[in-house]
Amino acid sequence: MPVTDALPRHPRPLPTTTLTAVETARYTRDLIESLRKIAQQQGQSLLAHLLGLAAIEARALAEGDYVQENRLPE
Repeated sequence: MPVTDALPRHPRPLPTTTLTAVETARYTRDLIESLRKIAQQQGQSLLAHLLGLAAIEARALAEGDYVQENRLPE
């Protein structure tokens, strides 16, 4: 079986229409959660943990009531 057959599919395809910030955060969260699960299955605990933190951030953004007080430098 080719390696690509073993990889999970994206949770849902990226829509071709313009996305809102909340929709983008939800999509990002879904992708990150998929990657976190893969990392866990491969025994990559630090990577899985960091992806979990990123998923928490994306989830907060998706809920729409998140205020980022400290901006990262651009």
